[in-house]
Amino acid sequence: MCQRISLLKTLLTSVSCLISIAVYTQNPYRLSAGARQVGLAYATVATNGFWASFHNQASLSEMNKWSVGLNQDNRFGLSELSNKTFGMIIPSGQRGALGMVYSYYGYAEYNRHTIGLAYGMKLGEKISAGIQTDLYSTRIAGDYRNRYDLTFEGGIQFEPVNELVLGVHVYNPVPTALHESDIPLVLRLGTSYRFASSFLAIAEMETSDQHYTNVRVAFEYQFMGNLYLRAGFMSNPLGYAFGGGYSGRILQANLGFITHENLGLTPSLSIVIFIR
Repeated sequence: MCQRISLLKTLLTSVSCLISIAVYTQNPYRLSAGARQVGLAYATVATNGFWASFHNQASLSEMNKWSVGLNQDNRFGLSELSNKTFGMIIPSGQRGALGMVYSYYGYAEYNRHTIGLAYGMKLGEKISAGIQTDLYSTRIAGDYRNRYDLTFEGGIQFEPVNELVLGVHVYNPVPTALHESDIPLVLRLGTSYRFASSFLAIAEMETSDQHYTNVRVAFEYQFMGNLYLRAGFMSNPLGYAFGGGYSGRILQANLGFITHENLGLTPSLSIVIFIR
């Protein structure tokens, strides 16, 4: 009986590892927090907002209020594949802000803790930049040792004309020869344009040294002042996204859904509170 339970645990752990790689689009270390970002198919490097600040740290420069956020998504309805994230942003003067984020993915037999410390600031009237240090702790049950990885990421946002934003983000720009980790090098390029006060269009491309390319397109529509509808598409893995939310002076609440071509639907819920 004990051997059967041990075998089931080993099988579940192996399946969890494989699914996590599929879900995170060849990068299982990628922070996926933010229901708004889920509804936009993760087309985020040229957007701003609380969770966007941890996808492209340059947008931290737009955050001028103390704020905290909580996010949870259950991959395909499986608690073993759930991801829980807490974030905090602290403004530092008129030109920048400090961000901190913690994420827990998995369950007792297989899990990953992520801790990130970020800072973003304005370099000029039209350009911002940011950087983040990431520490990962991965645990796999059995005879495996806990694994620790350290890397960094950073990005730039540029607004050449009003309502048009260009974003660039690089993740883990460390030569493979300098470390033993399998964390990929990822480059993301994106743009967003607000055609009207209520309509935002976004396009983004992601490429990696793991030899894949992912294209994302997304739209966001604002109505009744504080309500939003979103939809998006990504090419690798093929997936469609949709969602909506509310954004007020003190509270933001969003719900997003994204599909996977083989594994099904993942829901995400996030709440952000602006303290002052």
